[in-house]
Amino acid sequence: MMDPRRPCVWLVDVTDEAFEALADTDLSTEEDRRRADSMADPARGRILLARHAAVRVLLGRQADCAPGEVRVVVAPGGKPVYVPIGRPDATPLAFSVAHTGDLFAVALGGARSLGLDVEQVRTVPRAEAIATRWFGAAEAGRLTGLSREQADAEFMRLWTAKEALAKRHGAGLRLMKGDVGELNIQAAIDANRLRYFKTAVGYAAALASSEVIEDIQILQPGEHEWTI
Repeated sequence: MMDPRRPCVWLVDVTDEAFEALADTDLSTEEDRRRADSMADPARGRILLARHAAVRVLLGRQADCAPGEVRVVVAPGGKPVYVPIGRPDATPLAFSVAHTGDLFAVALGGARSLGLDVEQVRTVPRAEAIATRWFGAAEAGRLTGLSREQADAEFMRLWTAKEALAKRHGAGLRLMKGDVGELNIQAAIDANRLRYFKTAVGYAAALASSEVIEDIQILQPGEHEWTI
């Protein structure tokens, strides 16, 4: 059983050959394949198939079932949820995924709900205006007086935190404006239900949980991880 206070995060390089090979397995659903085929770039379609297969492999391993038996449904609000079909005694598993650049991340844990986001740090045009619209006053104020490089890094940190909170609650980002209650980044950090964590250089990452986070186990999957 996974400790609700110690979620795991797998950090995956989407250019890894073993990961890419998951696109050729039989773990894709018809909906997965339709979405992949609709993409203008075939390479992006293969990454989508590999991502969805990887989630089934990791969930299956934690739930002690075959990857092909893992069913994921989308709840109201757009949050993907693992459904243990025919296993009423199955251990509850929360998960969340995020993909940016060459980095794909999967969070798994025993909490009721998790929210994960990763972003490449980059210059965002009109970052201050976006922050004023989406963040609370104190949050947006953290960009004041920073150099361009510092402001880019801080904006992306704040954005990943807000996205992680939105995913944890299963709400679209449009419902997460401001900093009242559960939307307050610093309050969530102080309550140990939101943490930033390190990934590769040039990325920002945050994980939100319905439970107190005592530790995040960061895992770098090897080739054996994707053996089915």
